[in-house]
Amino acid sequence: MKQAFYLSFPLIIPFLSVFAKESIVYFECSQLYYTSTTTYESNVNSLFTSLVSSASVSNFNKFEISPQNDVVYGLFQCRGDLSFLECKDCVENSVNQLKETCPKSTSGTIQLEGCFVKYDNTSFFGVVDNMKVFMRCGPSIGYNSNILTQIDDALTYLVGGTGQYFRVGVLGSVQGMMQCVQDLNASDCEDCVLEARGRVRSECQTSTWGDMYLGKCYIRYADGSFRPIKGIDVNINDDLRGGTKKGKNVKQVFGIVVMINRTMSRTTLAELQSCRRPTATIDRTQLRSGAAGDCRRVTVKKEVTIVRQRAEEAVEAAKQEAKEAKREARVAREESELHKSQIETLSRQRDWYKSMSTR
Repeated sequence: MKQAFYLSFPLIIPFLSVFAKESIVYFECSQLYYTSTTTYESNVNSLFTSLVSSASVSNFNKFEISPQNDVVYGLFQCRGDLSFLECKDCVENSVNQLKETCPKSTSGTIQLEGCFVKYDNTSFFGVVDNMKVFMRCGPSIGYNSNILTQIDDALTYLVGGTGQYFRVGVLGSVQGMMQCVQDLNASDCEDCVLEARGRVRSECQTSTWGDMYLGKCYIRYADGSFRPIKGIDVNINDDLRGGTKKGKNVKQVFGIVVMINRTMSRTTLAELQSCRRPTATIDRTQLRSGAAGDCRRVTVKKEVTIVRQRAEEAVEAAKQEAKEAKREARVAREESELHKSQIETLSRQRDWYKSMSTR
């Protein structure tokens, strides 16, 4: 078959809304088509069936279907925090969407909030694709050095996960997520995410949130403390915080790990050696292996105290913000009542002038 031309349809969805795992981010369809009742159509249908079936036991898989030539290649990649049931539902929805949006196309790609599905008549397995497919940026916060630094640190953390295909983290008010398609090797995944990080910072700059989708990976961040519209929280979305209890727990742990890692990086070996066994030679390998148990417990207790203090500070900040919101609501209500009173006064004056003019 000839090389396919593509029609790309990014669906712009307001970031302030709560994203469902099955909301469409973008899809692409080739403009080359196969005819009905052909071997290729049969192979595509077999591929779709295999993708959905495999998603019930794995969050990634790839297939090559070629019983009578007319080979079709396909894969799916679910977000790393989804359960197998959620993954299967997402892939099944993706396949149904491809059937509707790319009917009889020889190749197609769809990215949902929770999963990615692609099929083609030429193999793309393991092929690097760092081309920008889709991006979106939130409103600008101007130059807020504190938040911009948190964004940079969060993105640096995301791209620093050597050998990881999925990573989430929280730094202060900033949440982040990265994902690679697992047909890439670890090195290519790292290169893809680094490219996505550079592009999202270049394109979105001072935006409160940003998404950058490349061919085989994406990276996302959001400042959850920014509220351009009262009562609407601009967190990356409920799914980023977790749609299930398991997902929520995983991401809470990631957030704590980020904060502890940042604090641990500032903890010197001298401080670690000042625990209950001062004569012991302690290094980070021993701490990880458990050889310095007493010292580790003291250190971890300190880190937990720091995390607790930060959590209390966040709660206090939220209380102050709620108090300010109530004050602003009261002022608005008083202004509304004053405006209403002024209208009533003007109405009475108008009626008086009208009665005087008829005499």
